Amino acid sequence: MRSIATRAGVVAATAVLALTGLGAATASAATTADAPIAADATYASLAGEWQGSGTAGSNPVQPHFFFYGNGTLKMIPEDNAYLATGTWKQSGSSFTFHLEHPIYDSTGAVVSYIKADQTGTINGDTWTSTGTSGRYDTQGNLLETFTVTLKANRV
Repeated sequence: MRSIATRAGVVAATAVLALTGLGAATASAATTADAPIAADATYASLAGEWQGSGTAGSNPVQPHFFFYGNGTLKMIPEDNAYLATGTWKQSGSSFTFHLEHPIYDSTGAVVSYIKADQTGTINGDTWTSTGTSGRYDTQGNLLETFTVTLKANRV
């Protein structure tokens, strides 16, 4: 009887060890599969929600960003005047993003568009970026360019 119990214990222990190893392999695979597609695993991912501050030309701005794991983004300004959409890419601690949004007049009609490109660096739960934005009329003619400098913290 004792030898049957001992064999059963060895079989059970072997099964636990095998499942533990399988669990670790499965967890590792799941972690890799769940990682944001554009992020280097050794750096924090830009994917997530961020509160920013900075300047657009000489104007202070406080945009709210949403960077999604599929490489898209949304940005909402502090006054909720529009929704900007775009794309982003990350390589290590460096990233770029492009976004566009309409500018409305007091009646709600679109009078121009902004196209913005930023290059930045992420460090943990903070990032900084700088770039050039252009304002275009509704026919696509460039009206002006200005520098945008941003800093953001993860929400």
